[in-house]
Amino acid sequence: MLGRSTRRIVLGVSLCVALSFLILPAQPADANPSPWRDKSSPFGMATATANRVRTDEIGTYVQLLREAGVQWTREEIFWDQVQFEPGGPFRWNGDESGMYDYDTSINTLAANGINVLGLLDYNPAWFKGQNPPLDAWINDWGNYVYQTVARYGRSGAIKHWEIWNEPNLTTSGYESGLYTIEDYVRVLGTARDAAKAADPEATIVLGGLVSVWSYPPSPTTYDYFDYLDRVGQLGGWDFFDIVAIHPYRPDAPEGAPWRRDNQQTFADEMNRLDELIARYGSKPVWLTEMGWASNSVGLGVGEDQQAQFLARLYIMALAHPSIEKVFWYGFRDDTIPGAPYDQPVYDRTFHELHFGLIRRTFPLDPNQPNLRKPSFLAYRALTTELRGLTLQEVIADGRRGDMPATHWYRFGSNRRVDVMWNTDTSYQIVQIPCACREALVRHWNGRARYVIYPENGVLNLQLDEQGSPVYVEYDTPPLGDEFFPLTGHSIRGAFQAFWRANGGLDRFGYPITEEVIEPDSVTGIPRSVQYFERARFEYFPEHAGTPHAVQLGLLGETILSRFGIDWNTLPKVEDAPPECQFFPETGHSICPPFLQRWQALGGVELMGQPITEPFETQRPNSDQLYTVQYFQRTRLEYFPDLAGTPGEIQLGLLGREQLTRWQGP
Repeated sequence: MLGRSTRRIVLGVSLCVALSFLILPAQPADANPSPWRDKSSPFGMATATANRVRTDEIGTYVQLLREAGVQWTREEIFWDQVQFEPGGPFRWNGDESGMYDYDTSINTLAANGINVLGLLDYNPAWFKGQNPPLDAWINDWGNYVYQTVARYGRSGAIKHWEIWNEPNLTTSGYESGLYTIEDYVRVLGTARDAAKAADPEATIVLGGLVSVWSYPPSPTTYDYFDYLDRVGQLGGWDFFDIVAIHPYRPDAPEGAPWRRDNQQTFADEMNRLDELIARYGSKPVWLTEMGWASNSVGLGVGEDQQAQFLARLYIMALAHPSIEKVFWYGFRDDTIPGAPYDQPVYDRTFHELHFGLIRRTFPLDPNQPNLRKPSFLAYRALTTELRGLTLQEVIADGRRGDMPATHWYRFGSNRRVDVMWNTDTSYQIVQIPCACREALVRHWNGRARYVIYPENGVLNLQLDEQGSPVYVEYDTPPLGDEFFPLTGHSIRGAFQAFWRANGGLDRFGYPITEEVIEPDSVTGIPRSVQYFERARFEYFPEHAGTPHAVQLGLLGETILSRFGIDWNTLPKVEDAPPECQFFPETGHSICPPFLQRWQALGGVELMGQPITEPFETQRPNSDQLYTVQYFQRTRLEYFPDLAGTPGEIQLGLLGREQLTRWQGP
């Protein structure tokens, strides 16, 4: 996919009942006969930064990579962009337009702690459009590899080198100078020798071989199983250290489409690959490209579906013993080839443009509200939740026993996190034996969905969105220095200072979570928040040192929306009596006795403006009526039977209503 020609794998296939079940015996993580590999840094991204990002935007681009939690990037260094004539000098710092600046891109990534997989590929500039034999340029190829590895390998910026891209396809194999598989083996062997001469610590990665689903492949396009087998037969197995594939699929990650004469799930495909590798000698597997486009045309999927597919594919890959790393293709949506960099063309019908996690805009502004696609949030949630954890067991893989279509993976170390989803049923109830106090359930995008508490040692978790992964965090350890045993949570720093300064326990109640990171509802920027019984605190680092650094979330609006109510559509008033205060911005007023209490509790700053008029409602589990009024950030409740007491007007427990499914401690 990273080559400049527009192409796609050829495909030859067409594209509310609550359930409960018992827990099946866990499948050991090492049940596969292939060796269990190092998965300590599995989160990769195919970026080709220098080829796609102008020098002046590389710094911002890398900061977004860091925000997403990317641990590895795949950086393609085009031979024809660094050397223009045989024996000629090399240009590493880009052209006059600021593109192909390999020095800046690679050094910036390394300085930010992101590992780099260098991709070396394609025939030289002086033979483009010609059909020379391999002998005409293979010595120059070896020199290009040597010079590149010497420049970036000896400095420590790149220690892993992928040799060619998708050589099993006509466009990037035959039409790029590799007329036979034997030619690729020669190119691979020459590259290995040159790289090792330049940097003895260099690790060689096989050129990523792409899945071909159509029948039959063309004479110059090969099924990657056949291609890899032939590389082994030709003695090329000793020329590389890591197998790389691009297992693009024509359907969902769990699907079983036809691959010519048989149906093949992702697990089937990887098991077959393991068997082939075992013939020639065990090596780890890297998925150096994998992804789905989000253009909803042809093989494209919706943006939320792209995000969910991403999370599910990564989890399934991490559960396969021989796979070490997964590189999503790609980080930013593309533009029409030839369009000016500062005037990107965004075409919904052009499938190849929509694989990214961020949109193609100019300038690249991290604060732009629509920059981050749902898939960016899904990737960031995945890396945040699972970084530093190891797979402990596979409880359900969608195929076994009493849990068809249910996937359930358990990760742990100093924390325990379960990831689960169901692909064919909504509102499934999963029963989780749990010697825990509570569990925080997160949506696939990192948003906190709810806290649940065990009943008789069992959590009852509802998977209410088909195909939507959730993360289940058990007993998050306290982070702060002021601990509340009643709820098992703590407060610290700016949140602690704000809590104390603005009413503390009486105003906000106890903390019911630790600080958590959630996506900002407008921009998707990661936001530190903490839930209390009556409020949600949100931290804005851009306002650090000002009274606006900590703000209260709009829980009043949120709770109404949970009831299907858009407060903007509610009847409004045109004015208010003299004893009341009218708010033309919302079309509502506040009158006694709520007005005095609203003012005492911080007014607009802490309560927000009114978004309803007062109305009567019924107490839960009672026929007793009381009066409530919603504000942007909270709800006031008037209890006439408590008139004259401190409990006459109370703040609603909106934090608990928003976050807890069953009342806990």
